[in-house]
Amino acid sequence: MSNNNTSSIELLDAFIYDVRGKKHNIRGAVTGFFYYESIDKPFITAVANILDSGNNFISTLPIQGGEQVIIRIKDVEDEIFTYNLSVWKVYNRVFNKNAQTYNLALISREALFNEGVRITQQLKGTPDKIVEDILKDYLNTDKKIHKQNTKFQLNFYPQGKKAHAIIQSIAQKTVPNTSGNVKETAEKTNETKTGLSGDTSTSAGTAGFLFFENADGFHFKSIDFYYSDGSDVFQGDAPAFEYQAKPESSGDRFIIEEYMFDNEMNLIEQMRSGTFASHLVTYNWSTGYYEEHRYNLSENFKNMAHLGSQDKLGSMQKTLAANPSRIMSVVVDHETWFDGEGPGSVEPRDNDSSQGSSFPDYQKHWLAQSIARHYFMQNQKMEITVPGNLKLKVGQKISIKLPNMAAETVRKKQKIDEENSGTYLVSSLSHNSVFLNNTTCTTKVELIRDVNGMKDGTSNVK
Repeated sequence: MSNNNTSSIELLDAFIYDVRGKKHNIRGAVTGFFYYESIDKPFITAVANILDSGNNFISTLPIQGGEQVIIRIKDVEDEIFTYNLSVWKVYNRVFNKNAQTYNLALISREALFNEGVRITQQLKGTPDKIVEDILKDYLNTDKKIHKQNTKFQLNFYPQGKKAHAIIQSIAQKTVPNTSGNVKETAEKTNETKTGLSGDTSTSAGTAGFLFFENADGFHFKSIDFYYSDGSDVFQGDAPAFEYQAKPESSGDRFIIEEYMFDNEMNLIEQMRSGTFASHLVTYNWSTGYYEEHRYNLSENFKNMAHLGSQDKLGSMQKTLAANPSRIMSVVVDHETWFDGEGPGSVEPRDNDSSQGSSFPDYQKHWLAQSIARHYFMQNQKMEITVPGNLKLKVGQKISIKLPNMAAETVRKKQKIDEENSGTYLVSSLSHNSVFLNNTTCTTKVELIRDVNGMKDGTSNVK
């Protein structure tokens, strides 16, 4: 099907299987297919536009929810992509003489199981093992699970929560194994009056995982993995594609047709969330021990993976990091899952042996770090529209080149905006395919990153 139209697409097959498993061909009725992925969503979704003329599938099958829908599409390079989803809703049904149009809302089959699963059994082990067990044992998935080895053991009763809710709560408190391998190069900031206790210890490190589904399966890996290009200890993947904004496509599939920046910092929100600095108070109700911990993003900046060349916080951000803007307090207890004779605490002050709990309460090692990482990861956000690229998936990184919007005399010397160009993480996307007279596909992509600059350059951030 290769041709000069970079957005060309071909619908090869479209089938729906009724609840008895009988196969029905709906290829002639599908006029559009819109496919969605997001790193904030646990499951894939899609919408199929149906022009039902004379078949009346809704009544004859009938469509009652849960039907399997398989769609096969061939792109401009003759590569075939298969989508296997389930019907969860029918909406916008409109009648016009002998025809009716409606939309089939589609979703991963695991999402339907998730709504009916309430887990009450005890969950125990490392976070990556617990997540894998939930996906296989409770959501009955046979899809590939891409996961990263994690630190610290967990042991808890989920109290009847849904599978996805449990995984999302686990993701916030998960620390990657690579965290211990990072060389700490903390840079102390000039502290000013805070009104808080000066008897505090410094929290370091990084935490926070993402859980989502894309065309390759389920993913449970650290934020630092997705913000690494593979050149550091976080062992992330290199950018999958490179796109450039040009005035005309000239048959180029990797052109940015439209782009806009949705967000390029929000100091007030980041201050309120404790992104730059936070103060964590912990109280161990078994030992009566009280601690205060200070987390400063500027001091831990070099312990994280970054998508840009910026090598430190900006001047104002660093100034704001001097004082904690969020205060948190938590109760901790190492004794809950410990039945030995000695103390369950693993803290050296409480236990001079190695016989403490196998499931210690490590909130002080991940709470502030995870919050800062999640809010800072979307410091810069943009949206682009490109010719349909069904190989694009959330969780991938892409390199983009944007034109320098300076005066023409400056553009002649420096055509690329080196501060806003560079590597971004694909956080959400939609493949929008229309199968009418002129079958086309466009891909809309939301990109995020934490800092400015191109990886092989130098950022202007001071």
